[in-house]
Amino acid sequence: MICEHDFHQKLEFSLAERQKVDICTLKNVIVGCVDIEKTSTEVDRTGIDYIATLRNGAKINIDAKAREKGASRFWRYGEPELVIEIWSSMPDGTWDGTPGWTFNEASNVDYILYTFDESDCSVFYFIPFQLLRLAAIKHYDDWTEQYYRKQQFNHGYISQAIFVPASVVLAAVEEQMKIQPKGLTA
Repeated sequence: MICEHDFHQKLEFSLAERQKVDICTLKNVIVGCVDIEKTSTEVDRTGIDYIATLRNGAKINIDAKAREKGASRFWRYGEPELVIEIWSSMPDGTWDGTPGWTFNEASNVDYILYTFDESDCSVFYFIPFQLLRLAAIKHYDDWTEQYYRKQQFNHGYISQAIFVPASVVLAAVEEQMKIQPKGLTA
């Protein structure tokens, strides 16, 4: 099933929702944070929505993924589902396509911030991007088979995402943090 999707309408929603993100809460979550800046539209298009600055001047790039009010009515497993974008622009036989943001090795994003309308979920998820990317690669086959996949038509191209329960994503990210070196014995 392909849904009609207007990028500019979704961008407006997303920007409005992001403006509601409690900056004080983010400052409290990111120890040593002295400032959080909303990026320009140009930087936003690279996937970076916020830049947090730490006391020593280090920067943390954050990509915010806000879900619309009522998203919980679609959750199939009784918990928040996190969006994993498979294709930003799907291949069509004449075009190789553009992989989704989740698989972008060149991304400068440090963390993904998933938020929901409070009526759906009062928890937000702050996930290290590269660990999420590795988890999505490792579990790609299982997740695309098992979880809801949605295609959206947007001004001549089709994007595709899957919606994975938060507990499944978090377990996969945690799994990526445990390294078992090959060839070494304890």
